[in-house]
Amino acid sequence: MGFRPTFWATVVFVPVFLLLIGLGTWQVQRLEWKNNLIDTRMERIAAPALNLAAARNAPSPDAIEYRPITLSGLLRNDRQFRLLNRIYDGTQGAHLVVPMELDDGLGTIMIDRGWIPRGSVADLPDEAAQRVVLNGFVRAYREPGAFLPENEPAANNWFYMDEAEMLAAAGLSGGLGFYVEAGPDSNSPGTFPVGAVPDVNLPNNHLQYAGTWYGVAGVLLVIFIVFHWRRERS
Repeated sequence: MGFRPTFWATVVFVPVFLLLIGLGTWQVQRLEWKNNLIDTRMERIAAPALNLAAARNAPSPDAIEYRPITLSGLLRNDRQFRLLNRIYDGTQGAHLVVPMELDDGLGTIMIDRGWIPRGSVADLPDEAAQRVVLNGFVRAYREPGAFLPENEPAANNWFYMDEAEMLAAAGLSGGLGFYVEAGPDSNSPGTFPVGAVPDVNLPNNHLQYAGTWYGVAGVLLVIFIVFHWRRERS
């Protein structure tokens, strides 16, 4: 009784087995990367608030994304945008985005004031421009995914944040390259829009995926050994 694998079975088995082990290892690496990313975001959310000068001097918006920030300026509620298809507490609605003209002529920044119920453009809150001090979180602009529709500025239908496009639609200028997501204390409780702490709990199924790839590799190895062991005995 012995183990003598055949040539062609080995030629097929070895690269497939190595591929499965490689996929499992890649998922383990992705798991570590995802956990580190979530931890970094949580640490930033808990960090002290930035002022505008510190945010402007950051090497990039990515370097300070999710950090708390305090801003003061004129909130242009007369230039409102509707960011569609946003979920809050299991209910579909939109986010209300408003430009803020910063004090001392330091530029214009978009403020995502938070969730509002689903409705038409006519249902947007009718508010005048007001000078405020606002607490929120730094967010970086992202390229839209391949399946997102184009923004429709004329209809005030926005599917993703685009600083240049929004500034043009509002007739303003002086963007900072990042926007701010308003915190939960930015509006009175029980009223809209609803600000919130950014959700950093990203989908993280890499451990299950790694287990699947390693499991398939293990089964394949057992089949390979048993098949050739039995073949020798026969």
